[in-house]
Amino acid sequence: MKKALFVLTLFSSIGFFNPMQIFSPQLTKLMFYLCICMCALLAVTDGRSLRGIDYPRKSYWLFMLMIAVSTVSATAFHPQSYSVTLMSTLPYFLGYFFFWIMLKLALPERFILKWMFIGCMLAVPVYFINLFSFPNVVFGEEFNLDTSRGMLRVPVFFLEIMAFFLFYGINQLLLGRGRKNLWIMICGVCTLMIFMSVVRQVILYSMVLCILFLLKRSSWTKKLMVVAAGIIVVVYVLPMIPAYNTMLELSGDQLEENEEKENVRIGAWRYYTFENQTNGLTPIIGNGSPSFGNSVWGNVFDDAIEDNGYLYADVAWAGIIYLFGWTGFAALLILILKAVFKRKTPEREYLTYWFVFIFLCGIGSGVFIYYNSIISIMIGLYLVFGTNEKNSDNNPQLQQPV
Repeated sequence: MKKALFVLTLFSSIGFFNPMQIFSPQLTKLMFYLCICMCALLAVTDGRSLRGIDYPRKSYWLFMLMIAVSTVSATAFHPQSYSVTLMSTLPYFLGYFFFWIMLKLALPERFILKWMFIGCMLAVPVYFINLFSFPNVVFGEEFNLDTSRGMLRVPVFFLEIMAFFLFYGINQLLLGRGRKNLWIMICGVCTLMIFMSVVRQVILYSMVLCILFLLKRSSWTKKLMVVAAGIIVVVYVLPMIPAYNTMLELSGDQLEENEEKENVRIGAWRYYTFENQTNGLTPIIGNGSPSFGNSVWGNVFDDAIEDNGYLYADVAWAGIIYLFGWTGFAALLILILKAVFKRKTPEREYLTYWFVFIFLCGIGSGVFIYYNSIISIMIGLYLVFGTNEKNSDNNPQLQQPV
């Protein structure tokens, strides 16, 4: 039962790919809420005891407390009712609560990796179907025509998990595990999808971290070969790709614009951390979550976004500060950093690089804001803190989803 609920939760976080938009946004959220709540009920009634499980209790529960406190802040300091605030806060609370649920359910690591991998592999044909069928969108929500980066920008489902399996595949290659060609193919597919997303920071962070990962345990000969190959790719191969040249030109144009006016993400960081605070208390405890279209505050907030273009989903760390205060930010930061710096077996080294990737993406994207990404991060935290490393060391096959 708990395995089935995990799979349902994972796929409900992306609306089961929402074929032909058969699910409304409200129904998509409702399905996600129901899956999480059923998992929580099972965790409470049939979950393991967490005594002896070494996870960052203080920082995790402090962050959950700040989510709860922010609901009071939203109603006390903004024109928004408490019931509306609860509904707008629910995706955050349930999303981050999934870490505790995973700890209680204690699912096998191999099973989790298997279904994450299946999700990624399903996302590949889904992407190309949407790409070739546009302007008809077969899977997911409707999206606008955007070719500013040299090709049609089509959303990639499970993008952060694509990066996860890129690092995972590199880890398997470095460990010298069998089926080398399979791991190379998996890394190639994940790299392709990361580039097809045309999200520049995701491409940059994942590629830089991959190179660092490859170089860490390589001989000097291999390091020189990787550096030489990287130079050849950057100097000769990438300039032959139109989308790369377009993204490079776009970045150059934006840098020129930034000399005349402030970059929109820098402005968003300033706006949500300092300028848009209501009083001296909200920077500490947060403002809470506005409900767009359902409250006076949500409508005012929406109008302000249209005027200045500052989305807190574009700057996740700043968004966390605005929603849950510097206290919530510090708690989540500690949680992520502990995941990065926790000593791991060689089989789990890929998790360190993935959490560095997540940390960096939080600077200029919405990884800590969108509940589908939050679910992926909570699963990653469970793999770091909640699984039995000794059993995995004795049986390396537990580490392999394919």
